[in-house]
Amino acid sequence: MTHPPQEPDVVPVRNVSAIGLGVIVAIAACCLAATGIASCGTRGRSPYRAAAGPEIPQDVSEMETRPFTVEAQGLEANQRAEQLLSQYSWIDRDKGTVRVPVEVAYQLLLQKQHGGTK
Repeated sequence: MTHPPQEPDVVPVRNVSAIGLGVIVAIAACCLAATGIASCGTRGRSPYRAAAGPEIPQDVSEMETRPFTVEAQGLEANQRAEQLLSQYSWIDRDKGTVRVPVEVAYQLLLQKQHGGTK
Protein backbone atom coordinates (compact mmCIF):
# COMPACT_ATOMS: atom_id res chain seq x y z
CA MET A 1 0.00 0.00 0.00
CA THR A 2 1.44 3.32 -1.00
CA HIS A 3 0.69 6.57 0.70
CA PRO A 4 0.13 9.83 -1.12
CA PRO A 5 3.05 12.26 -0.99
CA GLN A 6 3.13 14.60 1.99
CA GLU A 7 2.35 18.24 1.39
CA PRO A 8 5.29 20.60 1.85
CA ASP A 9 5.51 22.29 5.26
CA VAL A 10 5.55 25.81 3.97
CA VAL A 11 3.95 28.63 5.93
CA PRO A 12 2.61 31.41 3.71
CA VAL A 13 4.93 34.14 4.98
CA ARG A 14 3.25 36.86 2.95
CA ASN A 15 -0.20 36.09 4.45
CA VAL A 16 1.13 35.90 8.03
CA SER A 17 3.00 39.19 7.58
CA ALA A 18 -0.09 40.89 6.16
CA ILE A 19 -2.22 39.76 9.10
CA GLY A 20 0.40 40.92 11.64
CA LEU A 21 0.69 44.30 9.95
CA GLY A 22 -3.11 44.62 9.90
CA VAL A 23 -3.31 43.92 13.63
CA ILE A 24 -0.64 46.54 14.37
CA VAL A 25 -2.44 49.14 12.21
CA ALA A 26 -5.77 48.36 13.93
CA ILE A 27 -4.23 48.78 17.40
CA ALA A 28 -2.64 52.08 16.40
CA ALA A 29 -5.96 53.34 14.99
CA CYS A 30 -7.78 52.40 18.21
CA CYS A 31 -5.15 54.20 20.31
CA LEU A 32 -5.51 57.34 18.20
CA ALA A 33 -9.30 57.19 18.43
CA ALA A 34 -9.20 56.75 22.21
CA THR A 35 -6.81 59.70 22.58
CA GLY A 36 -9.07 61.87 20.41
CA ILE A 37 -12.18 60.93 22.38
CA ALA A 38 -10.45 61.62 25.70
CA SER A 39 -9.17 65.03 24.59
CA CYS A 40 -12.56 66.13 23.19
CA GLY A 41 -14.42 65.19 26.37
CA THR A 42 -12.27 67.34 28.66
CA ARG A 43 -11.55 70.33 26.46
CA GLY A 44 -11.83 73.54 28.50
CA ARG A 45 -12.75 71.93 31.83
CA SER A 46 -11.19 69.78 34.48
CA PRO A 47 -12.04 66.08 34.16
CA TYR A 48 -11.92 65.66 37.95
CA ARG A 49 -14.39 68.38 38.95
CA ALA A 50 -17.24 67.09 41.06
CA ALA A 51 -20.80 68.06 40.29
CA ALA A 52 -22.25 70.75 42.53
CA GLY A 53 -24.62 69.38 45.13
CA PRO A 54 -26.05 70.10 48.53
CA GLU A 55 -23.71 70.70 51.45
CA ILE A 56 -23.17 67.53 53.48
CA PRO A 57 -22.81 67.96 57.26
CA GLN A 58 -19.37 67.06 58.62
CA ASP A 59 -20.65 64.36 61.00
CA VAL A 60 -22.39 62.57 58.12
CA SER A 61 -19.43 62.68 55.76
CA GLU A 62 -16.92 61.26 58.25
CA MET A 63 -15.59 57.84 57.43
CA GLU A 64 -14.21 55.06 59.60
CA THR A 65 -10.57 54.79 58.56
CA ARG A 66 -9.57 51.72 60.61
CA PRO A 67 -10.95 48.70 58.73
CA PHE A 68 -9.57 46.26 61.29
CA THR A 69 -7.97 46.33 64.68
CA VAL A 70 -4.23 46.29 65.02
CA GLU A 71 -4.30 43.89 67.95
CA ALA A 72 -4.09 40.19 67.25
CA GLN A 73 -7.61 38.87 67.42
CA GLY A 74 -8.49 35.62 69.11
CA LEU A 75 -5.24 35.09 71.02
CA GLU A 76 -6.94 35.14 74.41
CA ALA A 77 -9.69 32.76 73.31
CA ASN A 78 -7.08 30.45 71.80
CA GLN A 79 -5.06 30.46 75.03
CA ARG A 80 -8.18 29.68 77.08
CA ALA A 81 -9.07 26.81 74.74
CA GLU A 82 -5.53 25.40 74.92
CA GLN A 83 -5.62 25.65 78.71
CA LEU A 84 -8.93 23.76 78.84
CA LEU A 85 -7.55 21.06 76.54
CA SER A 86 -4.39 20.57 78.56
CA GLN A 87 -5.57 20.40 82.19
CA TYR A 88 -7.67 18.31 84.53
CA SER A 89 -10.89 19.83 85.87
CA TRP A 90 -14.38 18.87 87.02
CA ILE A 91 -17.26 19.22 84.59
CA ASP A 92 -19.92 17.80 86.95
CA ARG A 93 -18.85 16.53 90.39
CA ASP A 94 -22.25 15.00 91.16
CA LYS A 95 -22.16 12.83 88.05
CA GLY A 96 -18.43 12.21 88.31
CA THR A 97 -17.62 13.82 84.94
CA VAL A 98 -14.08 15.17 84.62
CA ARG A 99 -12.13 16.95 81.94
CA VAL A 100 -8.76 15.39 81.11
CA PRO A 101 -6.02 16.59 78.74
CA VAL A 102 -6.47 15.58 75.11
CA GLU A 103 -3.38 13.35 75.08
CA VAL A 104 -4.56 11.46 78.16
CA ALA A 105 -8.08 11.06 76.75
CA TYR A 106 -6.64 9.71 73.51
CA GLN A 107 -4.50 7.17 75.37
CA LEU A 108 -7.49 6.08 77.47
CA LEU A 109 -9.58 5.64 74.33
CA LEU A 110 -6.88 3.50 72.71
CA GLN A 111 -6.59 1.37 75.84
CA LYS A 112 -10.35 0.93 75.94
CA GLN A 113 -10.51 -0.09 72.27
CA HIS A 114 -7.68 -2.61 72.59
CA GLY A 115 -9.02 -4.23 75.74
CA GLY A 116 -6.70 -2.70 78.28
CA THR A 117 -3.42 -3.33 76.43
CA LYS A 118 -1.27 -0.66 74.90
